[in-house]
Amino acid sequence: MEFMNNAREWITTGPLVLFFFLAGIELRAELLDGAFRKRFSFLIPFAAALGGMAVPALIYFLIAKNSSAPVTAWGVPMATDLPLALLALLLLAKSVSNRIRGFLLALAIADDLGSILVVAIVYHHHIDVTRLFVSAALLLIFWKSAPRFPFVALIIGVLAWGVFKDSGIHPTVIGVLLGLLINEKESEWLVGKLTPVINYFVIPAFIITTLWIPWKITSDLIFSPIVLALVFARIIGKPLGIWLFGYLAMKLMGHRVIANRDLFLVGTLGTIGLSVSMLFANLADLGQELNGALIGVLITLPLALLLILISARLLKVSRTQEQSQEY
Repeated sequence: MEFMNNAREWITTGPLVLFFFLAGIELRAELLDGAFRKRFSFLIPFAAALGGMAVPALIYFLIAKNSSAPVTAWGVPMATDLPLALLALLLLAKSVSNRIRGFLLALAIADDLGSILVVAIVYHHHIDVTRLFVSAALLLIFWKSAPRFPFVALIIGVLAWGVFKDSGIHPTVIGVLLGLLINEKESEWLVGKLTPVINYFVIPAFIITTLWIPWKITSDLIFSPIVLALVFARIIGKPLGIWLFGYLAMKLMGHRVIANRDLFLVGTLGTIGLSVSMLFANLADLGQELNGALIGVLITLPLALLLILISARLLKVSRTQEQSQEY
């Protein structure tokens, strides 16, 4: 068990950073040439991410206040796992547009950053400001050196990760920042080289090490207040919060970056949460309720996949009907 704990720590602070590095590259393309190139339009997926965090937390809090579920677990249903959400999009919703993928990417990155902020503020993790300043300086050097000296930039990028890793903020953030700063020429080459490694090694290793914990499942535990509260909060709160806040943001800004029905599919994709949700559970001081919280996270996963599959099928049927009416 200790070996798997060490492996999980190594995967999430090392190889998984490469996944977020590619996510940063994709997000940069969306910001410059994609759906979010219009000024401040990137705030729309950020608003949707805020709704996708606030509404599940509120639903859980209200259920916990009126049941025996511990209130301190309100953060567990908040987070989305970007690697798993993109994998579900690839497997269960193959016919969707690049706009949906781009919106999901921006939303999930904002969700990750928001979750990290909640952990840092609510759970009082120590933040090493000196390391953050050094990392910022290294990122500036990386950005300036990448176009002319890619090998030097590679060394600087690794140094930035090494310094940032012990700053008190999860190192996946540095992956996103490096991806946003690298220029287009190098990014195309890196995407081609890193994508197979991430698809066939990093993501499977991430899933295996995250799920490898001592589960203690009983029928009484499955129907316990904390499990039911977590399931309802995530399955209902995530798609509702993402759709509602995303819709309102588009109305306020007068810029429709994604169709309403596509936004709902993104909301269902946002219901997938695993590793960060388990982190919240471990930090919430749940005592004997910890196993129930972990079971709640696990049970929600197949339900989320079913919800995504149904949404993708309905979206496909709706588009087919529209196309037939055009003819």
